[in-house]
Amino acid sequence: MQTAMNGAADRVGLLLTEPLALAGYDHRQWNRLARDELDALQLDGLKRRFAQFREIPMLKKLAEGEGINRLESIEDVVPLLFEHTVYKSYPPSLLDRNDYVRINKWLTKLVVPELAEAITNADVSHCRGLDDWFEAMDRAVPQLRFSHTSGTSGTISFLPNSCSEFLRACMVRRLFVWGMQGPDTPQPELHFVYPYFRRGFLSHLRANEFMVAALLPNEDHFHPAYPGTLSSDVQRLGAQIRAAHVRGTLDRLEISPEVMAKKRDFDAMQAEMPAHLSRFFERKVEELRGKRVYIGATWNLLHNMAQAGLSRGMEGVFHPDSYVTTTGGAKGVVQPEGWREDLLRFTGAKRINETYAMSEVVSGSHMRCDEGHYHFAPTVIPYVLDPETGRALARKGRVTGRAAFYDLGSDIRWGGFITGDEISVEWDEPCACGQPSRYVVGPIERYSEKQGGDDKITCAASEASHREAMDFLGTVEG
Repeated sequence: MQTAMNGAADRVGLLLTEPLALAGYDHRQWNRLARDELDALQLDGLKRRFAQFREIPMLKKLAEGEGINRLESIEDVVPLLFEHTVYKSYPPSLLDRNDYVRINKWLTKLVVPELAEAITNADVSHCRGLDDWFEAMDRAVPQLRFSHTSGTSGTISFLPNSCSEFLRACMVRRLFVWGMQGPDTPQPELHFVYPYFRRGFLSHLRANEFMVAALLPNEDHFHPAYPGTLSSDVQRLGAQIRAAHVRGTLDRLEISPEVMAKKRDFDAMQAEMPAHLSRFFERKVEELRGKRVYIGATWNLLHNMAQAGLSRGMEGVFHPDSYVTTTGGAKGVVQPEGWREDLLRFTGAKRINETYAMSEVVSGSHMRCDEGHYHFAPTVIPYVLDPETGRALARKGRVTGRAAFYDLGSDIRWGGFITGDEISVEWDEPCACGQPSRYVVGPIERYSEKQGGDDKITCAASEASHREAMDFLGTVEG
């Protein structure tokens, strides 16, 4: 009995820290755990994460308000799931004043105490913008990689992630890109074609250094369209301009000369981007013709690339074992018929690997099967919430509601959060593709798009405890 318990504990540890080993380093086994076994592993993993993270100030405040001291079931965690807006709940005036000392104070409430001390001690008083701040934090706390979202709502979110979390996620990607069938799978001669910047602090750019380490023989095999760094100051300004335009306050927006200079450079680059990318892809097709490549981008950018190549009579340009991937689930967008066929005909790859993912979940992308369903990664616990009450809907049958997740791979922050997505999940009926994992069926939509731009998230936590926790997180002035 004790041996069996130790074995179960070891498997939980693998799920949290080395999920490739749990799958036997074989991509064919990634979503093949029996449902009952996976449920048990995920519950034990969730309990372990709660015990590990209960001293994170924001989680502690919310858990105390809800009277939650332990978790007994998967659903027990739902009142402790953060709104995704938690990560942009800092006072915006702090960025306007370049007050990164207080931004760091806000961040310390979202990470484990041992890292909060390092963040507090980081010297960021000299930083004159986001680019300065991110670079200073990389030097001061090298085990972390803070990233940010694009800020489509007008305010960017800051996401605290560890280097180990990023690397673990990229190692899972290796499982599929290499087509691994065991721990001794040889490293292929692979090239990474990336139609954007080599570096930056935007969440998907942050992963590049770890993708190189996990997938490629060396840095020379990474081919970015732009070898420099994307400015986060310009990204934030773009978010501010969009929000000010909607509010009709564009004439009151103050922009520093330094950021304005960066914006002028970025605007010039944007205007030239279609022609630049066309030349970039043309060069890479000639350089890498017949070679095995990894290409990851939005579906529309990939389709544009394919159409441009096909118009020049280019077909089957890369090795059939090349890995082409796109993320997003096409929320609110009608994709043109035949885009997948065009992309396959141009690249010569055997398939397109589509995923449903979000910036807040680093450790797991949910992969689309041949039946068109997105299967949940074993490292992520999915929930479907009632959009009116925030309560968890039954984990049986087919249900539609607000998507929420617990990311078991998060190792320095609380991994539970609520999204702005409406999804339908099939909990019981096995997918015809043969994978036993649960999956998303039908379209993925944004509640903000369905509701005319407004999305009021309702949490399962009581109103009083939720409000007190958010007030506690946002109080960094003074």
